[in-house]
Amino acid sequence: MEGLDPKILNKLKEKVQRELVQKEKETIEYWLNELIKVYQKNHPTLADFKADIRKYIDRMKNRLEILKTKGF
Repeated sequence: MEGLDPKILNKLKEKVQRELVQKEKETIEYWLNELIKVYQKNHPTLADFKADIRKYIDRMKNRLEILKTKGF
């Protein structure tokens, strides 16, 4: 970015980096909490546990696909 003051550019980079880290933190916390919910459920059988994990995987795949097609 030609013509910008290096101090302003560095501040802008730091701000963007902080925002990215915060967003990543929020995302990881969300999915961790979702996994904890599955873990804490009393699954009577392994098949029930696997079904819950499959739902979780499908949700993550769906979200990733949305981000790939409609994201930036």
